[in-house]
Amino acid sequence: MARVKKSRSMRGKLGKTGSKEMMKEQNKARKASSTRRFVTKKSKERKEQAHKKLERLGLLPEKDAGAAPVRPRRFVFVKPVDEKAEEAKIEVESNNVDTDSEDLSVDELLSAFTEQK
Repeated sequence: MARVKKSRSMRGKLGKTGSKEMMKEQNKARKASSTRRFVTKKSKERKEQAHKKLERLGLLPEKDAGAAPVRPRRFVFVKPVDEKAEEAKIEVESNNVDTDSEDLSVDELLSAFTEQK
């Protein structure tokens, strides 16, 4: 039995059943569907191959010396705040402020006010 040449016409693609609208819907569904692993792998290989070729020919644009920005991790552990330690730190800071004000003598304050005039 002789082989029949496949038609490139719209009718050949649709066959005896279906319509042009159905074919359009099928194309939309195919494009919207998630890419398969094989497809992404092949496109990645093609990209790498093109990159190597440009590098070989010396047409590759110069790469910046700066490293690529580090992608932030999705889940970052944040240490819980220890309330007792936080309170102790606040008390120490408040004590430091009080001692600073006590260190200034009355004479120094008066001289500071007279210098402004």
